[in-house]
Amino acid sequence: MSSKISRWAGTIGIGAIVLLGQSIANAKNSVELVNTSNPSAVAISVSRGQGSGDYFSSALRKQKQGDARGALADYNRAIKLNSRNANAYYNRGLLKATKLQDDQGALADYNRAIQLKPNYDAAYNNRANLKAALQDYQGALADYNRAIQIRPRNANAYYNRGVLKYANLKDRAGGISDLQKAAKLSQRQGNTQDYQAANDLLQQWQQTSGN
Repeated sequence: MSSKISRWAGTIGIGAIVLLGQSIANAKNSVELVNTSNPSAVAISVSRGQGSGDYFSSALRKQKQGDARGALADYNRAIKLNSRNANAYYNRGLLKATKLQDDQGALADYNRAIQLKPNYDAAYNNRANLKAALQDYQGALADYNRAIQIRPRNANAYYNRGVLKYANLKDRAGGISDLQKAAKLSQRQGNTQDYQAANDLLQQWQQTSGN
């Protein structure tokens, strides 16, 4: 199986899907947009009466409507007015990674979001997926580990780490174990779609091993 990773971006709010080689596995990404500006940040008013939170809300709306460039401009303004808005960096990183093909810009934004909010498990998970796409597999593994350490019931991170281990790190036993954990957590959390995806991939791996 090829270790090359390509990416396809789904509808905003549904997710970015990471395809590994010829595998049909869709790595479940923590890609839901954050819907609120950092609550601890005070919006700084400008002459037109708009502050960081206003631009954040406008960016979010444009991102959901598919206006990537408009959303980017508003996130830039929000961050210029409040450089400590971790959620704005996170959303802008997601936009750059999935819509603007700016991997390095996305990586920088995820780095900043994590710097501002060290327990940001979704940012670790997304940064790990980006590192995997850039073939930094050990870096991706470290970020998945951290995401799981922060939130042990993070089914997405277990799923992604399992795919990484199985397809890229040649740790098939570890990959299967992680996917089984992802399936169990998804079932407990009532996420039927993710539960089925994990089970389908496990069956595919078992069939491949049997051939």
